[in-house]
Amino acid sequence: MKAFIWLNILFVVNVYGALQRVDPLVLIGQGLVKGIKASDSDYSKFLGIPYAKVDLNNPFGAAQAAPEFEEEIFQAYDNSRICPQTNYGGVKFSGNSENESPDCLQLNVYSPSKASTLSPLPVLVWIHGGIFIGGSANEYNVPDLVKQGIVVVTVNYRLGPYGFMCLDDPAVPGNQGLKDQYAALQWVRNNIAAFGGNPYNVTLAGQSAGSASVLLQLYSSKEKLFNKVIAQSGTPLSPSFFVTGDSDVAIKLANYLGLNTTDNQQALEFLASSHHSLVTGASADLKIGFKPCKEKSFSGVDNFIDSEPYAFSNERKIRNTPILIGNTDQEVDDIRINLMNGDDFYNQDFFYASLKGKFNLENGQLQEIAEIVRHFYIGDTTISEEVKIEAAEFLSDYEFNHPIQDTITNLIKDNANPVYEYVFTYTGDSGEGGAPHSAELEYLFDFQQNYRSRSEADQIVADRIVTLWANFIKYGNPTPETSDLIPVKWSPVTETTRPYLNIGADLRMEDRFLRERLAFWELFQSVYGKYSSLARQCDY
Repeated sequence: MKAFIWLNILFVVNVYGALQRVDPLVLIGQGLVKGIKASDSDYSKFLGIPYAKVDLNNPFGAAQAAPEFEEEIFQAYDNSRICPQTNYGGVKFSGNSENESPDCLQLNVYSPSKASTLSPLPVLVWIHGGIFIGGSANEYNVPDLVKQGIVVVTVNYRLGPYGFMCLDDPAVPGNQGLKDQYAALQWVRNNIAAFGGNPYNVTLAGQSAGSASVLLQLYSSKEKLFNKVIAQSGTPLSPSFFVTGDSDVAIKLANYLGLNTTDNQQALEFLASSHHSLVTGASADLKIGFKPCKEKSFSGVDNFIDSEPYAFSNERKIRNTPILIGNTDQEVDDIRINLMNGDDFYNQDFFYASLKGKFNLENGQLQEIAEIVRHFYIGDTTISEEVKIEAAEFLSDYEFNHPIQDTITNLIKDNANPVYEYVFTYTGDSGEGGAPHSAELEYLFDFQQNYRSRSEADQIVADRIVTLWANFIKYGNPTPETSDLIPVKWSPVTETTRPYLNIGADLRMEDRFLRERLAFWELFQSVYGKYSSLARQCDY
């Protein structure tokens, strides 16, 4: 009877769906999926599809295969489930805590009505940001991109202790969040054709921690399940996006929650049976930064990351991969400084404190190089809130600007081609300062639609960035032709030149972003890079 019902449903879908998707019903390996016809444009959305399953007996370890649907038709109407979030600066990144669950490996598919198996469309797979402890697939408004003839997929992946606990234990070797992302890519390869997407024309994209994730997927030894990459404001070369794993972290969390043990297995069993809010709460209280790490090697366990980020190289996989990469012109501003560091930031030598986490030097030597950096940014001025502009410039350069330039250099060495660099500088009506971290998302996804409406100038910027990104997704070239909207031809970087597109109120091609400040960091790295805790043996 079940097979008979499916055959009748598929007959209707095949007869009418090839011409027009009247009823968004799709058959995939897990069963039938029914979506929702969008009310804001001509597309269908399939929400909360499980692409893998978390083993709740070990929610910190490997995911299980995606389950077959229990019902005749899976109602893909609800994308409210999110992965457990960890407080950051007293604030949670995403959604209602009532919607959190460790078994959160779901994705959303947004498919234009014109998409069909006969005429498959290019696919964008989006990895959200949130410093690897927050965020979800459900924060992004995609109609503008879908209107461009693109199938969009947004992905949940495990976060914080559930996604990035790196232990000396084969059951929890680390980077499960990245492995979740890879499982989602496998799901896309196997199933996206049913939604009218081309599984062999996939762009993997993300912002902030999502961008670092995208680059880690690119450098991994896993099969390449995408064709193009968009990396926005994040790289594993940033000190904020890679850590040395703490093999005792499960014990520390369990001890904090009241279990007196020094046994890792006991700690894991205790944490697995504890409510996820207690585990993430302990992580926040102990200020543990769960992020990607170099995994220890175990027999029979495949590593996702087996080296430090400065040692990353994978020319076989990266060669001839189109890359679109860049950042905003003021990644760190006053708001982000306060969020990241609290009120005590200006009561310490933040130059020394920042460098301390990256360089393996005696305190005296570390103080010497911190003095060099301090003199470059503030001269002999005393550290206080009076130097907040210079502090923001330092942190922007240290955490984002120079690591991203370093990443571009490495991608060129591995023969990525073409590589398009951008800097987003638009500040809207304020006209003050620069564009902070995540600013471009408001225009690519209408990210803050609940907070303000767009002016005419805002809308032009949104139309431009959506068109540029869509062109890249479709053609591997953001400006295959110029137009009144896009009057500038975007030139790719080379081994010897660094042109970039300045995306502001106007579009302008410029070269060598922040050349004086970043030249300082190039020289600094050439002298002191060998002492970095992430250093590799190479010529800088």
